[in-house]
Amino acid sequence: MMRGLKFDLPPIGVVLFVKFQIVLIVVCMFYGCLNGSSAVDDENKFVSRNYPIDKAESVKSMLLKRGGFNRELLANGQLESQHRADLKFKTEGVISEVFVKEGDWVRRGQLLAVLEASQIRRSYSQSQLTYRQSLLDYQDQLLRAGYRLTDTSRIDKKIKEVARLRSGLSRAEIELQQASADLVAMRLTAPFSGKIANMKVRVQNSSNNSSNYFCTIIDDSILDVRFQVLEQELGLIHKAGSVHIVPFTAPTLAVIGSVVSINPMVDEAGMVVVKARVQNKNGHLLDGMSVKVEVREQIDNQLVVPREAVLDRQGRKVVFTFEGGRAKWHYVTINYENSTQYAISSGLKAGDQVIYEGNFNLAHDKPVIEANVQY
Repeated sequence: MMRGLKFDLPPIGVVLFVKFQIVLIVVCMFYGCLNGSSAVDDENKFVSRNYPIDKAESVKSMLLKRGGFNRELLANGQLESQHRADLKFKTEGVISEVFVKEGDWVRRGQLLAVLEASQIRRSYSQSQLTYRQSLLDYQDQLLRAGYRLTDTSRIDKKIKEVARLRSGLSRAEIELQQASADLVAMRLTAPFSGKIANMKVRVQNSSNNSSNYFCTIIDDSILDVRFQVLEQELGLIHKAGSVHIVPFTAPTLAVIGSVVSINPMVDEAGMVVVKARVQNKNGHLLDGMSVKVEVREQIDNQLVVPREAVLDRQGRKVVFTFEGGRAKWHYVTINYENSTQYAISSGLKAGDQVIYEGNFNLAHDKPVIEANVQY
């Protein structure tokens, strides 16, 4: 009875194609399950596992409170004396004596060095003699013209001018004035009180070397510092009015200065030059010293955490808190920052116990032990 039945079997290629599709569907479903199990929140990549209690991390934490935050603007600058001058002799000669050395404090008008005086004094004496001779010739010219010397006020101005020219009196007066100035200029004195620096010449050196000056005098009792800020940061400069000046080589010598001027021009880079002034009361600050300039503004009612408490994870800021013996992961948003702190605008709340030490290798829900707690 079965002999009359016939079955049309599909070609072998069709069977293989159907089997391939079934296998492909199964593989896709399996891969989808695996991918779905890993597509969790970012923090699950660092999420807790069943950590053994003996693997608990030792951490330090602090109670988060609202308080003041010092917004900072940082810049670099260099100290310069308000009064500074390079001193040179105003006349030619050979230096005969030097009375100061580098680092000496001198008063205004104090004698620093003198030139060899013999030649200068001879020139002065010669100028005096020439002047007296010219004066006699001048008087003789007037007498010859019929005037008495006691009546010089009545003599015509043009007649006196001619007599002065013929006698050489005008030239003699100028030469005597120059010789007198040279006599004074042989003595180099301090134009203001200050410290001696950068001495360039020695005894028996010539004073007419135009490439060198004798020394530099600086009054470093008041120092200026110039620094640059972005034009959009000028508002903070105006609000603060004062700056903290910190030497790079001696941070303990930090002092407070005041803003004295702001250049009313913005350069091509969008920067503005600001000048601040500081009193060098203890004399520890030096002309030319490199310093860091900090401008600070107090902002109240902020959630402030140490910079060490904030980590970078996958391009986002993360803070761990201590909750019931475990570390809890929080994404946070930074409102302000300075060199030591962050002000948090979202992600934390007052009363959280923020972990600030031992947090680098933490994961969400990892057991932690508090080494100390700050309240």
